[in-house]
Amino acid sequence: MEFNMDRWMADKRSGEVLIEYVGDVTSSYIDSVLPVMEQELHDKIEVDGVRKKAFHCFVECAQNLFHHIEPESGVEERFGCGRMGVIVMSKEGEQCRITTGNFIPKEKQPILQKQIDRINALDETELRSLYRETMNNKRFSEKGGAGIGMIDMARKSGNKLKCDFYTIKELPLLLFFSFDVFIS
Repeated sequence: MEFNMDRWMADKRSGEVLIEYVGDVTSSYIDSVLPVMEQELHDKIEVDGVRKKAFHCFVECAQNLFHHIEPESGVEERFGCGRMGVIVMSKEGEQCRITTGNFIPKEKQPILQKQIDRINALDETELRSLYRETMNNKRFSEKGGAGIGMIDMARKSGNKLKCDFYTIKELPLLLFFSFDVFIS
């Protein structure tokens, strides 16, 4: 699928947009947006459980972007930011959707797809078991993560994770990775 940022953003803006950010996902951005996000959720989501789960998943999504975005050749010239990440949180009824997007090397697609497919294939008990197993294995990636972020989001949200990978004609070695978490 060929990537078009404007179409992708328009699709992700469905419902009431609570937060939207496109740019370099820095620790200062995360620190500044968390109080705003907490207030938005408090004002717009009536169900306390949904509010808490949405905030938790938002933090996890932002941290994933911060830790896993790499400056990719050609992205800055094409999109204006070498470590570009996108976060959109929207609300439809009492359900929230958190979407993130970032550029990845093509060779990472099978790894991410396999991880998400594995998580989505598990029921609640199996997810809890995988979470504990992952926490206890003490193996960390080159980025310092233990691989629990997506597992935790699937557990907290109670829904399947969704991802898409888009090709970029001008950047043939990269894909745009789109990740959605639905919280209800």
